[in-house]
Amino acid sequence: MKRLRFLLILDSFLLAALVVLMAPRSSLTVHEWLGFAIIPTAVIHLLFAWQWIATLPRRLLAKGTWRLRINVLLNSLLFITFVVTMFSGIMTSVIAMPALGIPVARDESWLRLHNGWSNYFQLVAGLHLAMNWSWITGTVRRLVLRRPTSAGDVAIAAVGGDMSEAQS
Repeated sequence: MKRLRFLLILDSFLLAALVVLMAPRSSLTVHEWLGFAIIPTAVIHLLFAWQWIATLPRRLLAKGTWRLRINVLLNSLLFITFVVTMFSGIMTSVIAMPALGIPVARDESWLRLHNGWSNYFQLVAGLHLAMNWSWITGTVRRLVLRRPTSAGDVAIAAVGGDMSEAQS
């Protein structure tokens, strides 16, 4: 239960931070520092999903795993777009990197890359959210609203939540 609660809080922070990052009226200072804050948060998210990632090769070969295959493709695209967007964002930093004492050369090609890939990232992040919607609703229902459902329980169990742990 504690693991699921932590993941829900972590993922909620990631979602809220991404919404602020993508807001057109967000200040550049907030955009850059929040972009830096998302990097370790995303790494923690991946570390918590490591068991799911490590067991993929065996599960991908099973019959009838089309949803899993789509999810793996989507997660791979999300990782790639995240890395390119974050790296190009670091390379275009005019506030955070200089504040850390790291000079960054001004190059318009990095800015174009950042802006273009951030659009791809937004699209893939939205699809990732949609693909995991049953886990999100099931976890919110169980941990926040305290109204468990069998569909939500199945979704929680599918991403590594132990039902005996969830009932404690």
